[in-house]
Amino acid sequence: MALRRSLDALSVLSTDDLADYDVISDGPRSLESSIADLGQVTRLAGSEPPPLPSAREKFDTVGLTAEDIQAYVQRSIGAVTSRGDEARTWRVYVDGVFGPLTPRDVLQLRQAKLSFPSVHLLVGVFSDEVCEENNIAPHLPHADRCEVVRHCRWVDEVVPEAPWTLTEKFLRSRHVDYVAIDEGTSIDPDIDRERLKGYDLVKSLRKAIPTRRTYMSTPMPKSVDPFNKTAEKVDPEPSADRGAVKGASASVAVEQGADPSADIRDALETPFEEPPEPASFEEPKIDEFGTGHGV
Repeated sequence: MALRRSLDALSVLSTDDLADYDVISDGPRSLESSIADLGQVTRLAGSEPPPLPSAREKFDTVGLTAEDIQAYVQRSIGAVTSRGDEARTWRVYVDGVFGPLTPRDVLQLRQAKLSFPSVHLLVGVFSDEVCEENNIAPHLPHADRCEVVRHCRWVDEVVPEAPWTLTEKFLRSRHVDYVAIDEGTSIDPDIDRERLKGYDLVKSLRKAIPTRRTYMSTPMPKSVDPFNKTAEKVDPEPSADRGAVKGASASVAVEQGADPSADIRDALETPFEEPPEPASFEEPKIDEFGTGHGV
């Protein structure tokens, strides 16, 4: 019955009314023309929402356009892009800990993605074992870090088995055209010498492109900088030779090793003991200026 009603409704429309919707037969528009119309849809792959004004003030690389980034890369590698290169998709590689993924990391990935008109961005994430071998605290498990990177809008492929030291064999196996290296990255040469060897290899192969380091108006906390191995030393408790309060004498200092729960235990052992009577109130002495002595 429902099918009968739908056919009756369709019969009200004329052939001319249905012609614009028929892309296969009998209509003035062919299947090829309809598919051609799909190619005219605006591509949104390279679009991005505008940053907040506060972000423009805080992160100096937020305002870089794709043209700025590509011109900077071309000047660095000393190459002129030909027509064939413009249509080519370049495979660019970036690696890191990404635990957590910070604005500085994301802005570097953005520059790597926009370094050429068409880029397939590969992002290597160091494993927990690699981080432990090199005294790096990732703050997040490897699976979590890979998943966060995978959802970044600029990333096309995640490489979970990223090597600490880049080799020519690894670059060939992943068909890497260029490696994006953040300029000014602070790496301790005594500890990360093997990592520097990989960067030197990439530069010798002319496969390195620079990304401008993001400087922030508010410094990044050291706790989220995985390559900073200098920890701030904080005195957990005051020493016995100085007061707990700045400038206080040693007589009012907190005794080192004192048990804070001792008073509570004493109160529980003698719960019915009457508290000592308060001392009698004494009027403060007044000097000629109307203030108390010792105030």
